Amino acid sequence: MKRVIIVVIIGGILFLLGGCSLLQQKGPKLENWQPTLSPDNTTVAYASPGKKGFELFTRNLKTGKVIQLTQNEVDDWTPSWSPQGDKLVFSSNRDKNVDLYIIDLSTLKETRLTTHAGEDINPYWAANNKILFNSNRADKWQMYMIDPDGKNLTQIGEPASTE
Repeated sequence: MKRVIIVVIIGGILFLLGGCSLLQQKGPKLENWQPTLSPDNTTVAYASPGKKGFELFTRNLKTGKVIQLTQNEVDDWTPSWSPQGDKLVFSSNRDKNVDLYIIDLSTLKETRLTTHAGEDINPYWAANNKILFNSNRADKWQMYMIDPDGKNLTQIGEPASTE
């Protein structure tokens, strides 16, 4: 049984590509995938299979209480906590495209952050309140940075040379 998981380390940030149903993995069913610890170290957010795709959940590490954050017929994955711990940014393949969304943990209100035709994946909410992510805009995978309100989109660096 073979699995494909691509691990990329960019600027000290670990990106894992794999495990979601988008890659059509064969083998044992994945449960509780892509864990990320809250800034106060009390709660873990993660993706887990739902009825039709991966959904987002949180688990309180002291009480064990689990809360399902998303419930839809698409994949929601790669959660990353806001520095304050009150929101998560994540990737989702809604509207036949992979974009970034933010969910407010107190209301469970979701807001679409990106709308580009390219795939936006691997979000990381940095301590400076910027969101870093990968996107294949212009048919090349690149690193980008954006504010949580969707403003100030910036490409980070130039494509790596293959020569």
